[in-house]
Amino acid sequence: MSKGISKGTAVVLCVLSAATAFNASYLVMNRYYQNKLPDYEANNAIYGKLGEIRERVDDLYVGEYDVQDAVDMACVGFVTGVGDRWSSYMSKEEYESYTTSLEGQAFGIGVYTTYDQQENRLRIIEVYEGSGAEEAGLKHGDEIVGAGDKTLEKDGYQAVIDAIAGDEGTDAQVMIRHADTGETETLAIERREVTATMVTGKMLDDTTGYIYIYNFHQHADEQFEKVLNELLNQGAQKLIFDVRNDPGGSVEVLANMLDPLLPEGTIMTLRAKDGTENVYSSDAEALDLPMAVLVNADSISAAEFFAAALQEYGKAIVVGEQTIGKGYSQRTYPLSDGSALRLSDNEYFTPQGKSLIGTGVTPDISVDLPAEKAQDFYFLAPEDDDQLIAARNALS
Repeated sequence: MSKGISKGTAVVLCVLSAATAFNASYLVMNRYYQNKLPDYEANNAIYGKLGEIRERVDDLYVGEYDVQDAVDMACVGFVTGVGDRWSSYMSKEEYESYTTSLEGQAFGIGVYTTYDQQENRLRIIEVYEGSGAEEAGLKHGDEIVGAGDKTLEKDGYQAVIDAIAGDEGTDAQVMIRHADTGETETLAIERREVTATMVTGKMLDDTTGYIYIYNFHQHADEQFEKVLNELLNQGAQKLIFDVRNDPGGSVEVLANMLDPLLPEGTIMTLRAKDGTENVYSSDAEALDLPMAVLVNADSISAAEFFAAALQEYGKAIVVGEQTIGKGYSQRTYPLSDGSALRLSDNEYFTPQGKSLIGTGVTPDISVDLPAEKAQDFYFLAPEDDDQLIAARNALS
């Protein structure tokens, strides 16, 4: 949900509006919670208060409100009130979009972009294979300056993004400023469903392979295997993995990506609230090359665990900044109306049994990236990237 609200506001909205949704299931929930005292008493108090407030709102509120919006905000408020930054509620529309994203599918003109709010620049990081953007000749570093009759300068970021959105098979009129020439032109770009690029790779020199991992969503492991093999076939004798600014993703995908890099043993242990454990393991085959992993404060979840596992097995040196320290994994639970609850339901532990909560991963070589370079991270040349330079030197 894109509506910005404070935690306090969300909880208040929860109280004001949730009764609309909860009343319909009140009797069923009552019967369920009668067997779960004292939860039953707590729920009676909650529903009673919500009922009182809803009655006042319906009787006295002079404006109009959308019931579904109120219910969605109520759910946001409740989950926010739990106090876990990693748990969240998704409306039906948000859940559908989230599911598509996790499956590695992207819908639109087929680009991955970054928006610099300070400079009001919308720049292209990746152009997806088979997309309308690729067909139109868009490149890394090109800027989107407008779409339809909207421009960033006059109408702002969201208006341009909304103008690019549309039905599959139709064209978006997109104004592009090309990075190589500085020239601006308007192109008709077809909207298609394409597979997102989640892993990229290149040779930095004759012997050093570089792999950037955008996320660990579904199919990222397949892309990782393909890129890794391509670099090995090109003669890579050492590897640098980059998970800076990577928000994480699937535990299963993470385990699949670590397996060919680690010796036989435990990759990760997940522990649920009732104490049950799920252990992911690697086989005996392990890549035997010098390796490094680049991390920063925005290497989150699976990204920092990727670095931690390689570090603990002594398979790679970690270079960069202290990571955030996320130690819970989440699972998404669909709800009856098509919305969903994403809930932290497992704590995870490194191969050595350590939790990352509150500590994160400490680099073997600490290197900060200056603020101006961090701002331009996706467009840095290798020779200007202090952290990448440090990793290359460590492997030389």
